[in-house]
Amino acid sequence: MQAIKESNGILQPKEKLIETYTCEGCGRFVERKEMVIPMGPRKGEIIIANLGCKCEDIRLVKQALEQGKKNKAKKVQQLFDNNSILNTSLQKANFKNYNPPTTELHHAKSKLMDYANNFDVNESHNLLLVGNYGTGKSHLAVAVTKVLMERGLRCLFLSVPKLLTKIKQTYNTSSKFSESDILDLIESVDLFVLDDLGTEYSNSKSENDSWTHTKIFEVLDNRSGKPTIFTTNLDSVQLQKKLNERNLSRVLDGTEIVKMDGPDYRRKEF
Repeated sequence: MQAIKESNGILQPKEKLIETYTCEGCGRFVERKEMVIPMGPRKGEIIIANLGCKCEDIRLVKQALEQGKKNKAKKVQQLFDNNSILNTSLQKANFKNYNPPTTELHHAKSKLMDYANNFDVNESHNLLLVGNYGTGKSHLAVAVTKVLMERGLRCLFLSVPKLLTKIKQTYNTSSKFSESDILDLIESVDLFVLDDLGTEYSNSKSENDSWTHTKIFEVLDNRSGKPTIFTTNLDSVQLQKKLNERNLSRVLDGTEIVKMDGPDYRRKEF
């Protein structure tokens, strides 16, 4: 085998011609060579290279793209797992294991599946899932995130009470995250699910209500023009009382309402 060549101070790999042929796939003249890698972490390793073959180039590109897709999917899942707060019952939620008992809930499932399948990160299309307890609003919202994450899209799921708790925790001097870190994350994801809207407010006016209204507005303002799914157990009158006019206006901006009233499926065997 030839010694390592040096051209303009650059080491060239050792080469040994094995054969030449015309590739049936791309029609190109190909030199099949045995080569020794001259430098780097794989220095000294012997490889076989098909030089001139477009099929080989295409295979390597596909391999790189596939690996890139796997790496991205892993990062997307890690982001969701590390930052979303899901109850144990929701961790396995998907469209297949949601069995709607009524026509209205069947329509809601179809609507959410259509939303997931036709999701466009550049369109400001929000959903507000409205209905009584236990009809599967959170279940379907999580199901949407799972479909989108399979496509490499970044999703985040937080209930309003737990979101506010996360923000309050940043006020501790030992916190690793700041309030702006949380708001930046919410703004950056492709889809944000804000669960249990309205459950965070007390029945009487207080300074805490004012703080809560301000924080909710900041979250809604950060998501302005970006796809968001809201869920609530409150009807329109109750929600209007719980949210101030400014926040309610933000929630309804570009938002399609999906009714989900029905029996509590969590009590079906009670």
